[in-house]
Amino acid sequence: MRKTVSVLMLYAMIIMSYTGIMLFIAPPGRVANWANWKLLGLGKEDYAQIHTTFMVLFVIMTILHVFYNWKPMTSYMKNKAKQMIVFTKDMIAAIIISLIFIFGTIAGIAPFSSFLDFGDEIKNSWEKEYGTAPYSHAELSSLKSFTKKLGFDLEKSKEILDSNSMIYQEEQ
Repeated sequence: MRKTVSVLMLYAMIIMSYTGIMLFIAPPGRVANWANWKLLGLGKEDYAQIHTTFMVLFVIMTILHVFYNWKPMTSYMKNKAKQMIVFTKDMIAAIIISLIFIFGTIAGIAPFSSFLDFGDEIKNSWEKEYGTAPYSHAELSSLKSFTKKLGFDLEKSKEILDSNSMIYQEEQ
């Protein structure tokens, strides 16, 4: 079981990293929903759901990993005299690095802010390609409601959509 837990942790980390990258570069929800954005066959919501479920799997496997590897893990917190020390040099270094990442991100300090700004640039670049919805969640509207809100002729809109073999729902 120990091997299965370790391998599952690895797979979950790989899948969460992949879906995290996809969510990092995905357009904002308003653009992704309006344009029915997909990358490698999956939409933004698909990536978010996979990311979330694998996060749960990762947490469960991490708890089991700690359970199965309790002795080696506690050995990391012992000094040369085999005395238990909670704050070893390695533990303090890990805490400091984690705090730098947390506070650097919250405070908007480079390189954290630069990385996040880069992500925003990628996300916002999709808007140039796909445009934005004329109003919030327009993609959920029936054709009748959509044309009414935008002042378009319903029959003319249906003709254009039909001539381009586009599927629509006239009323909800």
